[in-house]
Amino acid sequence: MLASVYDGDMGSDEGMRVVGTIRSIELHTLAARFQHVTPRQVAKIQLDIERATDEEGEELDVENLDGLNFQGPPELVPRFSTGDRVQIVTSPEASLHITSIRPAPLS
Repeated sequence: MLASVYDGDMGSDEGMRVVGTIRSIELHTLAARFQHVTPRQVAKIQLDIERATDEEGEELDVENLDGLNFQGPPELVPRFSTGDRVQIVTSPEASLHITSIRPAPLS
């Protein structure tokens, strides 16, 4: 379903790849760091992570990732819900910034 897939400006580089169930998804306002710059909203997503790999494809210990909040564009909030099983790919530069999110394949 195209409406439930987000592919950002993904180059050939990928950061972390995680699969899990959305524990929470909400809009969050980031304060502006500079005067005359308006605050912006982002989607903040927390997962119950089943598995994760780093940028080299090495398995990560999911217990070390518990409680992380991934961030993406605000348009993700109406597209995904608590309880959805998803696969998230992050940016290699900012490991919690979502570059791609889609329904997770069956294990």
